[in-house]
Amino acid sequence: MPPFFSIIVPALNEEICLPKILRDLQRQKEKDFEVIVVDALSTDKTKEKATEFKPVLPLRFFQVDKKNVAYSRNFGAKKAQGEYLIFLDADSRIKPSFVKILKKAVYKKKGLLFIPYIIADESDQQTKIIFKLVNFLIEFSQYLNKPFSSGGNMIVERNFFGKLGGFDEKLFIAEDHNLIQKAQRWGVKTKFIHKVVVKFSLRRMRREGQLTILYKYLVATIHVLVAGGVKNKIFTYQMGGQDNLPIKRKISSNGSLGDALHQVQNFFRKYLS
Repeated sequence: MPPFFSIIVPALNEEICLPKILRDLQRQKEKDFEVIVVDALSTDKTKEKATEFKPVLPLRFFQVDKKNVAYSRNFGAKKAQGEYLIFLDADSRIKPSFVKILKKAVYKKKGLLFIPYIIADESDQQTKIIFKLVNFLIEFSQYLNKPFSSGGNMIVERNFFGKLGGFDEKLFIAEDHNLIQKAQRWGVKTKFIHKVVVKFSLRRMRREGQLTILYKYLVATIHVLVAGGVKNKIFTYQMGGQDNLPIKRKISSNGSLGDALHQVQNFFRKYLS
């Protein structure tokens, strides 16, 4: 009998983070799922780390020759057998009750597309406030003509995902937002689930600096709202784990982050007015 969920995890040089999310999946209270890891020809020990979990997880490992996260997710979806697809980033984390709570929510809400509540892997008060705002904006955007996603972590009914054509592999970034917006054009509203929580990694921000990342997200947001997507390489944004690289700047609680957040808020006020 096919599993209810197919959990798809794209990976590229994720020997550090991938075992953590696979261990989270191993500890799930609800076991009605399969795991599909799609590796974009990692040069580290990603393959070895993944295959170590085969004795304890219903895991299938594939390698593809394109370093494109949308392509990896679409490839995993084609191999999936589950009724619903769960897309998780390799650096995300979940609690042991994640699948159990999600399954109940899917049965109760009877939707085709769901996005989880996201929290950061940093626990300081400023970061918590920022993520509350982010979740609010994502949930509120579902009532607009151009809704947003909470990143690549989402849940989609498999047949509906196929009808949507999957993730747009031609986009440079924000293919997750594009999928949500395609669904809305089909008349399907994405359901935001507060009780289904995914821990979002801030490693990119720790590596590049808070203002740099907030600037990139703001620019990408403008492109999504104005042009419908980001087709060109408008800034550097690499797929995969780069944990072996030195951290340039640490997240701090100085005023610079607050200034950047204020700019983001002003942008959304202008857009919604």
